[in-house]
Amino acid sequence: MTSELLTDPPAPAGEDLMGPMAQVRLQALADAVPVALMEFRLQDGRLRLLAANAAARRMPGLGAVRTSGVDASEVFDLLADTPLMNQLHGVVRVGAPLECRQVVREPGRLLLAWDLTARRVADDSIMVTVRDAGEAEALRAALAASERSLEEVRRELREQTEVFNTTESLARTGHWRRIEDPGETVLLWSPGLCEIAGFEQQEWVDSERAVSGILPEDRHVFSQLRESGKGLDVEYRWRRPDGAVRWMRSRVQRALPRDGVQVVMGVVQDVTDEHRAAEQLREQLLFIQRIASRIPGFIYEFRLHCDGAASVQYISDAVREFMGVEPQEVTADHGVLMLRVLAEDRPQLRRSAIVSVRRLVPWQCEYRVRMPDGTVRWHMTNAVPHREPDGSVVSHGFTMDITERKRAEQEIERLAFYDALTGLPNRRLLLDRLQRAIVTSLRTRALGALLFIDLDNFKDLNDTLGHDMGDQLLSQVAARLVGSVREADTVARFGGDEFVVMLQGLAPELPNAATQAETVAEKLLASLNQPFDLDGQQYYSTPSIGVTLFGDERLAVDELLKRADLAMYQAKAAGRNTLRFFDPDMQAAVNARSHLEAELRQGLARAELLVYYQPVVDRHARLIGAEALVRWRHPRRGMIGPGEFIPLAEQTGLIFPLGQYVLQHACAQLQRWGRHPDTAALSISVNVSARQFRQPGFVAQVLQTLKNHGADPRKLKLELTESLLLGDIEDTIARMGQLKNEGVGFALDDFGTGYSSLSYLKRLPLDQVKIDQSFVREVLANPNDAAIVRTILTLAKSLDLQVVAEGVETTGQLSFLRRHGCEAFQGYLFGRAGPVEDIDAFFYPTC
Repeated sequence: MTSELLTDPPAPAGEDLMGPMAQVRLQALADAVPVALMEFRLQDGRLRLLAANAAARRMPGLGAVRTSGVDASEVFDLLADTPLMNQLHGVVRVGAPLECRQVVREPGRLLLAWDLTARRVADDSIMVTVRDAGEAEALRAALAASERSLEEVRRELREQTEVFNTTESLARTGHWRRIEDPGETVLLWSPGLCEIAGFEQQEWVDSERAVSGILPEDRHVFSQLRESGKGLDVEYRWRRPDGAVRWMRSRVQRALPRDGVQVVMGVVQDVTDEHRAAEQLREQLLFIQRIASRIPGFIYEFRLHCDGAASVQYISDAVREFMGVEPQEVTADHGVLMLRVLAEDRPQLRRSAIVSVRRLVPWQCEYRVRMPDGTVRWHMTNAVPHREPDGSVVSHGFTMDITERKRAEQEIERLAFYDALTGLPNRRLLLDRLQRAIVTSLRTRALGALLFIDLDNFKDLNDTLGHDMGDQLLSQVAARLVGSVREADTVARFGGDEFVVMLQGLAPELPNAATQAETVAEKLLASLNQPFDLDGQQYYSTPSIGVTLFGDERLAVDELLKRADLAMYQAKAAGRNTLRFFDPDMQAAVNARSHLEAELRQGLARAELLVYYQPVVDRHARLIGAEALVRWRHPRRGMIGPGEFIPLAEQTGLIFPLGQYVLQHACAQLQRWGRHPDTAALSISVNVSARQFRQPGFVAQVLQTLKNHGADPRKLKLELTESLLLGDIEDTIARMGQLKNEGVGFALDDFGTGYSSLSYLKRLPLDQVKIDQSFVREVLANPNDAAIVRTILTLAKSLDLQVVAEGVETTGQLSFLRRHGCEAFQGYLFGRAGPVEDIDAFFYPTC
């Protein structure tokens, strides 16, 4: 082979065969070959290109074929890293020809596919041919891919068939197909159908054999299925070759004919276990019904479904007798049962049932039902819940009538714990309740009281009029005692003519609790001092009452009763028809309080109460008003401070006439000041207690008092305490609004010492707040008090409220208050509370 690319020197003149013309002809012949031809020579251990034809130069993938002398690795650059180079060297050295296919790919693309041959043409030269095998390689790859896909489909089909057959086996189900064409009918059975029928696995089944196992008495059922053609479920019995009889459920579906071929398909399921379970259930239900008809109650099955719906699956016929409803009514709507339950028992019934279902714990509940004839019966229900696999909860229960048992229990309790004559708790029940009350008082810190009551001269009544009259008196005394105390208190007959009243929930402070107990004892005394009607005759009986408190220390029940009994005997020794406390000091305090109350009533009647006025000034010490304060000038004790008698007035109700007394004086003074230009601008503040403010008709009383005295409502300011906010805030706002509409102003007294809520404070129609003197007193010495005062001033300013500082006694306090924005002041620095003449002296100092 020669070419224009050959670089060897020309042949000698005698070698005509390889002359230029021969080389041209040989080159033309090589270029005409459609196969790539290349000649390589081994030089210095490397294969170098000598010549290449036109097909080689055109073939993609061959590099550097236009350059003579290049290395074979550059010509076959895409195959440089493959064994091809070593194989070509082997052809040169050994002379064995080489035939191979070279394929180079990259992901998703074929780079080259060559059929390559190499033969040695000289000792050191080889001829290499390359044919493009890309199309063949692509077809081969496509064929291989198709074969892999086909195998994958076959594998999936085998798996699906295996899964389907396994599913049929597990479900005890099978199917058949009957293919009908004009020339032939073929019946095919699935492996699952063969298994449940007891046949060996076979694909083709004879039509007669296909129905051979159906019991003769069930053949008509299968015939109906075959005639209907589709959509009908029928059940029949099948005898297997081994003699076992199984229940089968079958459904047929007929497909539309196609190309003259009719296909009928059927599904068969072995439902023997279902039939056995149903039969067992019927037997169990029959057994339960037989038992239920012989027991004193009814049984039921209640199901709470996963979606929250509930239903009664079963209820025995006895519900008709015990609840007055039909069983079918209950299974249709179990709510009819709840309608029979008394309304007051339904909440507890529902709550306990819900707890049982949620926690899966046994349920027991007692409740009352109203029968159709109006009678009320007691029922008790027991149930045991359990969770089903589907998540629902099923409760099996039994309900029985316990009315007679309840009556017996009540009678036993009455005989054991209640007095037969009066119906009151007896000594045993009292001791139990007292023990519980002592524990409760120690825990809650709310004191209690024990009142021991003995009827004076009761023995004389029994001896003179007889025991029947004595029993009547005891019954009436019991009724009056119960009517004189709260429902939460206990009245018990201790024995004979002795009664005990136990009070709970009294004040935590001993003096206040003693006052409350005394009030109740006085009420009992007053009630029992009224005449009794004994067989149409009036009879008077008086009690002696001993009182002791409990809850401040841990005492035994016997000790408390002993103390109350001793106090009762002290009352008898004091002349009877009276009360005494066990504690001498407490008794002395009660006596002193009672005496002071009587004197206060007399003091109001004798005008011993005086209204004093304490000046209120602005930042320039100019008088802008006064606060009306009440003082008591006792004929023997002299002046009594308000701290001693105002709380007493609050407790006894004397605060109502006392407050009206101060209000009348203040309105009269406003009217007098209003007649003179120098004093017409002055206002008067009057303190109003929470109890006084809430009394019915308070608003009308204030407005009528202003009208009676011709006083300007705009000059009257009512001072309220923060305790008023602890009550009915809406009622408080409404009352304040009514007075505010008439011009009356309001101040919040002792601000910062109570329980003010800012949400309430901004709603109240206030004009002013008063800083309590306890903060003002230490404002220069205590940083906390100073911070509180500054905060109150800032808060009042934000709410557009005036501020009066109480208890200002030094110029240092005044300077601090002025510096932080306070505009009005009250205290000893400007004057003590005194008669109105002291106020007038501000304007008429020479008088």
